[in-house]
This record gives sequence, structure tokens and C-alpha cells, in this order.
Amino acid sequence: MTCIMTEEITSYLEKTGVIAQITDVLRLLYEMDEKPDDPLEFMRTNMAEVIPETKELTKLEEEYNAVMQEINKLQQENISMTNRLKELETNQSDNIAEMNSNENTVTGFSDNDMKMQGSAEKNN
Repeated sequence: MTCIMTEEITSYLEKTGVIAQITDVLRLLYEMDEKPDDPLEFMRTNMAEVIPETKELTKLEEEYNAVMQEINKLQQENISMTNRLKELETNQSDNIAEMNSNENTVTGFSDNDMKMQGSAEKNN
């Protein structure tokens, strides 16, 4: 009975690539000139490096790319809105200056004349 279980688990580990990964880590350990003090820790550390979490990495890369695209889009919108705001501020300043100029033209008095008239009224 244990022989059948051993064959089943061995077959499962071969199909899933676990045996190949363990073999790769053991090969790394064997090829090292200076062996680590804790070979089990070496295997744990290097198994993580040898067995990449491909699905997780792919998902994270996709998320990263989507976020970077959104950042680029928002940066472009920010630049566009900043330029539009500057344009509107310039137009507003021009319109205010034009309105002041038109008011002075309508009354026939310049700003200086208006100030002098205000001073004269205060003195009276």
C-alpha cells in the first residue's frame, strides 16, 4: 500500500514540476564552492527564486501597466486643465481691463480725473 502511495505522490510531483525545481535547487547547492551553514534555509530561499509565481507576477505587471496608463492620462489632463486655467485667467484680466477702459470712456473721465473729483468732494 505504501508503494502505491509513493508512486502516486512521485507521479504528482513530477507532473507539477516540483521534482524538477527541487533538483535545480539541489544542483545549485552542489555547484557552490562554499556550502551554506544552513542548507535547508538555502533551499527555502532558492526555491522561492527558482519557482516564480508567474500568475501573480503577470497579474501585478498588468495592474502596474494599468496604473501607469492612468497616471499618464491624469498627468495629461492636469497639463491641459492648467493651460486652460491660465488661458481663462488671462482672458478674465483682459476683460476686466477692457471693462475699466470702457467705463472711463463712457463717463469721459480718466482714472486720474475720478480720483481728483473724489478728493475735491471730500474737501467740500
